[in-house]
Amino acid sequence: MRSNTLRLAAFLAAATITITGLQAVGAPAPARADRQDTDFTLSVFPVNADEVRFRDSWGERRSGGRSHKGTDIVAERGSEILAVADGVVTEMGYHYQSGYYLTIDHGDGAETMYLHLNNDTNGTDDGRGGTVTAYFPTLIVGDEVSAGDVVAYLGDSGNSERTTPNTHFEIIIEGKKIDPYPLLQDVLEIQERNVHPVLTPF
Repeated sequence: MRSNTLRLAAFLAAATITITGLQAVGAPAPARADRQDTDFTLSVFPVNADEVRFRDSWGERRSGGRSHKGTDIVAERGSEILAVADGVVTEMGYHYQSGYYLTIDHGDGAETMYLHLNNDTNGTDDGRGGTVTAYFPTLIVGDEVSAGDVVAYLGDSGNSERTTPNTHFEIIIEGKKIDPYPLLQDVLEIQERNVHPVLTPF
């Protein structure tokens, strides 16, 4: 896999990206944040899966006059969702739009959110999994987590029920959402995974 490793920066920002063989790595260096007005960095990519697709959809129109305030990361249903940095779990809940969701406070005003967590029993799309399939077993609000810890599982709960399974990933700095896409690019460069553009939309 080390041969033909390409760096994500070589591709157009609007390209959809596939990451093959994405795995969490032990004690990785933090990603650069020089393309954001923040000192917050990601230590690991938030989804651990054999194939992941995402693109910069920040600000795109959504139903009800909303605009998109995160990055949708598409992967196989049930893929592991990882804490992107050290922190404390502050919210675990359900909303009819977000589905099952999780919030981690990383300190210094930085938070991350993971939405549309898995709500299906293994091998199905039945919507009957509940919290058992959404969150890592034993995880509760108040738990301290480290970068790379499995915290939840990717799915299609909430208003993603009839779409491709994905995690809507958000970064909030001092109460304001910022575009996660540049930081996701940065952490992939640090982790040096094989990447190549995919022309088919998700």
